[in-house]
Amino acid sequence: MQENLIKSVWIDEKTDEPTPWIIDGLVCPWLTLLSGQPKHGKTTLAGHIVNSLLNGTPLFNKEVNQGAHKVAWMGYDGGWKEELRERLETSANRNIILYDPIRSLDDSLWWQLALDMQEKGITLFVLDHLYGMAGNLGLNDANNFALLANLLRPIYEDFGIAVLVLAQAGKGEGSRGRAAHSVALEGEARCLLRLYQKGANGSRRLDISSNSRGDESLRIVLTPFEVGSKEIQIKEQDKATERNSPDLVRQLLRDCNPEEMKNWSSVGRELHRLGFSANAKAGRSMAKRFGIQGLLKTQGKKIVAGDSLVIREVA
Repeated sequence: MQENLIKSVWIDEKTDEPTPWIIDGLVCPWLTLLSGQPKHGKTTLAGHIVNSLLNGTPLFNKEVNQGAHKVAWMGYDGGWKEELRERLETSANRNIILYDPIRSLDDSLWWQLALDMQEKGITLFVLDHLYGMAGNLGLNDANNFALLANLLRPIYEDFGIAVLVLAQAGKGEGSRGRAAHSVALEGEARCLLRLYQKGANGSRRLDISSNSRGDESLRIVLTPFEVGSKEIQIKEQDKATERNSPDLVRQLLRDCNPEEMKNWSSVGRELHRLGFSANAKAGRSMAKRFGIQGLLKTQGKKIVAGDSLVIREVA
């Protein structure tokens, strides 16, 4: 009788415990993709992720899965080992292993890598970066990307080792950190981290998107020796309300405390109180934008409906 190779399980048959995230809401137990333009700090952020994981300290207020963690790192750029030693050696304590880059698509080599990491107790594998792994393989062809995905997939699916892949973003800030060749690439990942809006003093925007944790956007400070969140996350709900500014202003004027509509700061506090902004400071910025749009205006010592809002209502 021929062996049945088709595997299945009923949805209510729980054969395994849920797989915990490496860092909750930031690094999933499968494939996490970190993308951004060159020199935007992808390797730096990956280093801080590793540091938080090994030290058990939260990152962006996201809790680390406590346990005995070890990290494997494979880099492709010149001088990458020296750079990592400078940044991470003091906290490594023999918990970080550096693998020479594999420049072959021979699946037996990648299987051997996975076996070696499993034997060493590795819980997170960092690949820096995808284009080094691809070599001369053109990633414009989805079939070529599938070859790379098939090499990485067994690491997290069969060996249970989380994979963090670094990749270049498309040209220009308009890409908002989204990986080039992103349809196939982002479709494979279960969590997306996008770095963009590089500013002074390490300022960056980090967008996080995942299948099970939703979407959020953080303004962060990112330097080789410092990382942190500059503001409370902007939730997707806030973005949606911003796109519907006239309706939001009408609701604000209907539900606000009239005594608080004295200046842009007090309007910002009202927007926060009513749940339209992440905090009072963000609410003030939102209120000022409504003023620029003509939806609100100053009249005497009060903030009232602007001419654009009145015109739209008359129309």
